[in-house]
Amino acid sequence: MASYNKVILMGNVVRNPELRHTPGNNLAVARTSIAVNSNRKDREEVMFIDIVLFGKSAETLNAYATKGSPLLVDGRLSLRSWDDPNGGGKRHKHEIIVDNFQLLRGSKERSEEGAYNDGIHNAGMSASGGNSGKTGAPSDQPGEYTDDDIPF
Repeated sequence: MASYNKVILMGNVVRNPELRHTPGNNLAVARTSIAVNSNRKDREEVMFIDIVLFGKSAETLNAYATKGSPLLVDGRLSLRSWDDPNGGGKRHKHEIIVDNFQLLRGSKERSEEGAYNDGIHNAGMSASGGNSGKTGAPSDQPGEYTDDDIPF
């Protein structure tokens, strides 16, 4: 049976990205969360979703995104698991491994700049093409690392 793992989300950055580097090859790894609204029949729900970026994408997000920044991401769903050091057993966490992202302009940025061009601040990555943020070097590929390689 065929399967497909693709996630596209738009929301606001919950906290400033946390940038770290893997030991050994010094690969940049950024982690943050985005808040995504979901409308139900008579109420609105907010989901907080953890995202992870690697390489140049991680450095770019860290440089330009701050708490509250509107963000569009596409990537894949991943399940990370580890043993709790406090004896709590095996722990699991779902997160999005981001392939591409776009920083979207907020209403404050639109009013300060005057003209509202296309509403998108492109940070060198695009969900619809362009520079994907990958250099093609094996060290920039997130699939080659285990959870033990990431320092947090």
